[in-house]
Amino acid sequence: MTLKGRSDVRGIGIARASDGYQLQVNVSRSPGPDLPGAVDGVDVRVRVVGAIRASA
Repeated sequence: MTLKGRSDVRGIGIARASDGYQLQVNVSRSPGPDLPGAVDGVDVRVRVVGAIRASA
């Protein structure tokens, strides 16, 4: 899975799952089918978060 250079990726992290943890990929818009459901046996959760803006 390559996320480098993707303009729609806003963040990557680890999130709790019902059976442990999963990789969470935050994107600005629906990424389509090109993101995998798992990486090395770890489930991937894609979350559409929209545009990220700074706040005061």
